Amino acid sequence: MKLFAYLAALAVAEEIKDDTCYSNGEEVPCSALARSRNPTEVDRSVSGERRYADLKAIAKKIWGVNGLKGKYKFDERKYWAYGCHCYLLGDRPLSEMGTGAPKDALDNKCKAYKDCQKCVREKHGDTCIGEFTKYTWKYSGKRGAFESVNTEGSCERELFQCDLQFAKDTFAEKDIFSDEYHFFWGGFDNRDPDNCPSNGGIPVEHECCGGYDREYHWIGLNKKKCCPASNGYSGVVVDKDESC
Repeated sequence: MKLFAYLAALAVAEEIKDDTCYSNGEEVPCSALARSRNPTEVDRSVSGERRYADLKAIAKKIWGVNGLKGKYKFDERKYWAYGCHCYLLGDRPLSEMGTGAPKDALDNKCKAYKDCQKCVREKHGDTCIGEFTKYTWKYSGKRGAFESVNTEGSCERELFQCDLQFAKDTFAEKDIFSDEYHFFWGGFDNRDPDNCPSNGGIPVEHECCGGYDREYHWIGLNKKKCCPASNGYSGVVVDKDESC
């Protein structure tokens, strides 16, 4: 119950304002932090209480613009302690990988989130993780879209893209939620190998596809392939039998 109390104690931030830039949960000038830092310079100033702040604010905004507020607003205590991959707890809550086969579609999106971050780490190095890295972003009311101030292809920009897609995916699969797979409400423990067994079978070759100005995907090359995007820097996932 200690972990549940920790989540409950996190600051309840107000829903973010349109066209206002945020970084690490705080309002910032949109021009001041546009320059991306060197990803080898680890920023350890992001405390445990703040490292969730931007991801939580993005999720709350998505719930809000879709009319879900008040008792229906986004609640991280529900979605971030779930299944084999939705654990955002411990020393590396954002970047630590889960284990085993996802329990349902919601858990599968959490695995995709962890895989996205894994691809970003592979590109930028082990210090490019959500626990150390701050990015700058806003919600454009005119465009009805989330935007990053950080440079395309940077560590910060690509972590932002992972967070944004995860929040969107969680909203899309929110109705899949089952108490059975919740750590606190259902007693589901992903540290028990019997709860999160591997699929087994023949190993499949994978690769990262995406990045730059969009989220990464960890694709199995038995069914998917990565085609060059029109911007020349990213990749687009298509079925293996499709032409690029």
